[in-house]
Amino acid sequence: MIVLDLYLVRHGQSYGQFLIDGVELDCLPVSQRPPGCETGLLEDDWRLTPLGERQAALLGESLAQTPFDAVYCSPMARARATAQAIIGRQPGPVPLIVPRDLMEIGDWGKESPEEIHLRAQRVAALIREQSPEGARVLVTAHAAFNNRLLMALLGLPAPDHLFRFGQDNTGLTRIIFLGDDAPQWRRVWLYCTNDLSHLPAELRAQAIEENIRGLHL
Repeated sequence: MIVLDLYLVRHGQSYGQFLIDGVELDCLPVSQRPPGCETGLLEDDWRLTPLGERQAALLGESLAQTPFDAVYCSPMARARATAQAIIGRQPGPVPLIVPRDLMEIGDWGKESPEEIHLRAQRVAALIREQSPEGARVLVTAHAAFNNRLLMALLGLPAPDHLFRFGQDNTGLTRIIFLGDDAPQWRRVWLYCTNDLSHLPAELRAQAIEENIRGLHL
């Protein structure tokens, strides 16, 4: 019996990933940034680019017939916009829960690897505790923190590196939690990771290229 069906999503492309002459916007002075890419209250609270908005809309369309009982979302603007694009296509109203613990690594403040893993474990516990049996929930957050959250959800130890799982823009990961009637080895089932099937081929290729490029910056 499924006790929790959890969908984990990275936000769409944000201006923080945008390049001008090979330099990311967050490395440029404000005076050299194009109009419309202003950040929010935090310096790195980047909004979605038009491409990111399209990616989020396509993901929302693909999930329109997948009703969620709740959506958990990072407070960062890029994650909230992605979550809203999905909620806007849902068949009915969906509660939006915005825990501060879902913020991206680095945006939260200075943390040790152990503190990051503990924060991910807190999020995992919060979702499990607040979700009624059989719930389907969506979590919208960030590439690095999603990696740590995946480790916590799967009951794995903290890795020695931020990235162990691919997390492209609007990449979708699904984890199914089964009840005590299932064998121990099947109670946490990683159904799929970083699914980009909602994007057309050219956008899938672009999302993958940007993510791989980011590993080398």
